[in-house]
Amino acid sequence: MRKALGMIFAGGQVADLSVFTARRPKSAVVFGGTYRIVDFALTNMARAGIDLVGILTQFRPASLMDHVGSGVFWDLFGMSRGVRFLPPTFGGVGQEQYRGPADALFQNLEFIERSKATDVIAVSGDHVYSMDYRRLFDFHVERDADLTMAFCEVDKDPSRFGIGEINAAGQILGFTEKPKFPRSRFASMSVYVFKREVLVEELRRAIESREDGDGAPTFQIHEILHRMMGRRRAYGYIHRGTWDYMGTLDEYVESHRKLLGDKPVLPVSAWQVRTNPMGRYTFPPSPAHFAPGSVVCDSLVAQGCVIEGEVKGSVLSKGVRIGKGAVVENSILHDGVVVEPNARLIGVVSDKFARFGQGCSIGEGECVPSEELPRSLTCGATVVGFGTHIPAGQVIGKNCIVHADISESDFARLGGPLASGKSLFPAPEPAAHKEVLP
Repeated sequence: MRKALGMIFAGGQVADLSVFTARRPKSAVVFGGTYRIVDFALTNMARAGIDLVGILTQFRPASLMDHVGSGVFWDLFGMSRGVRFLPPTFGGVGQEQYRGPADALFQNLEFIERSKATDVIAVSGDHVYSMDYRRLFDFHVERDADLTMAFCEVDKDPSRFGIGEINAAGQILGFTEKPKFPRSRFASMSVYVFKREVLVEELRRAIESREDGDGAPTFQIHEILHRMMGRRRAYGYIHRGTWDYMGTLDEYVESHRKLLGDKPVLPVSAWQVRTNPMGRYTFPPSPAHFAPGSVVCDSLVAQGCVIEGEVKGSVLSKGVRIGKGAVVENSILHDGVVVEPNARLIGVVSDKFARFGQGCSIGEGECVPSEELPRSLTCGATVVGFGTHIPAGQVIGKNCIVHADISESDFARLGGPLASGKSLFPAPEPAAHKEVLP
């Protein structure tokens, strides 16, 4: 009987997500008020009956590890079930970090072989979708494939993705990573099923050929795939459901908009996504409280929130507090954010534990692209980092980035409004005094 091992690539920072990946990997970024992005891959794994899942992590993994824990919330816990965090091996020559997804798999060949699985399902941990991996696996087995890739047809800008050419029988005729002129609209979902022995052989061949100077670097998974397709049975599985990839701040904002409305484009509640509802809480948060006179319209509000003001078209994570007379529109506020009375937030995307002072006005002015990230932030949102304090009465424009741990003294240094498109960084710390030895 064939058995699959799950592997999740969960270690990336993604610079275009700015403050949200400054201290955590993208897979650990909050999504939809309740979830972390990795929850979608973990839920798909758990529902498929995959008993053992390896999480390949590298960049600042503490928040990801705290969230996933032992895997119990995904029923990946027990004598023969579990989640294993797999950081870089360290100690070997040139093995101080993962140099790409293929190298991450190569460094964990012992774990893969020890699993005794017949097949390996390797997926990215930073995409939002719901897929029945059992159907994918059945498709793979029925065609006796060495490699099966999942694709989703995209309507917008397919050149951003790896694009596959697939015939009527499902065979992959060609695959190109981010082609300038795409020959189809089938975008790779970064979901792969390999026969285990084939994956092991191909990884060893690729790494050894590089070390011998016989080929181009093979640290990226698409380089391994390209080499396999000429000599292996490669098939494409077409996913007909919704799939969202958030590589920019604009896409992160747009994905949250898809959660709202009469008929959400991203029907996450229907997907029954599993998550860790506790986080770092020692007891579950209380239900959300809507004070007399508060107004909430077309919004998602998580546990522990206290709403005294007005919230429209927004997504609020656990423990957010909206003061009396405050207005929050088209915003995404992560855990523990405080909006003081009479503040006005339009299109704000805030990391955890930020505080917006009384009467401040965020999201004012013209909509010009961010000077810091002009390809990532153009939609008019203003991004605020972890633990930042916005002083009372402060005015901030659109497409601004206020970095983590900014204090009121940093705004005093600014001396006025933060104009649209501008960024605010913490003041540099004074150089430490160095004692000169005689």
